[in-house]
Amino acid sequence: MSINAGMKRVCPPTDMAGALNRGEPNKRADCPTRHGVSNLSFPRTDPTVIMAIVSSDGTKLLLGRGKRYPPSWYSTLAGFLEPGESIEEAVRRETWEESGVRVGRVVIHSSQPWPYPANLMIGAIGQATPDGETIDLGNDPELEDARWYTFDEVREAMKDGSVPFGDAVPEEEKRKLRIPPQTAIANRLMAAVVEGYLAATPKM
Repeated sequence: MSINAGMKRVCPPTDMAGALNRGEPNKRADCPTRHGVSNLSFPRTDPTVIMAIVSSDGTKLLLGRGKRYPPSWYSTLAGFLEPGESIEEAVRRETWEESGVRVGRVVIHSSQPWPYPANLMIGAIGQATPDGETIDLGNDPELEDARWYTFDEVREAMKDGSVPFGDAVPEEEKRKLRIPPQTAIANRLMAAVVEGYLAATPKM
């Protein structure tokens, strides 16, 4: 039987098979799986980067739209780390592959486990290089669209435009920018950007 939230399987101490007439369970012999680290199973975890990319002048945010997204729904870019790749390298590579934008500075912000299927979302904030802000979707067909939004547009969307992925969008609001809800790390990265996280300097 499974214990420890499925991370370990053990033989139970009793067994109803072949029970006495009274219906009492039979005791089973001791088993190594009930002691120590026997039969431990560590689930696979796939590291994934999710990044809020800021323009070089620090006034706009790059958001992308997947082909299956609801109307007017945009989010931060994301992608899997490749073997032997650092988080910073993955942020730069995935941003360029999906949007054509080149990223220089990268700061790790936060993370969010996403157990279905088996992801660990590593949130980062990156800054585009001055000569690398042109959007080009020709490197990877994953995105349907990508755009630079001003911080004011993102703030407005955070007030009344954050909706869960599967929720219907009213017809009269389909042209407004819609973004992920506050429970999503994408939303928290957007909030950090418009609140000045990338511009913050550590206190001495």
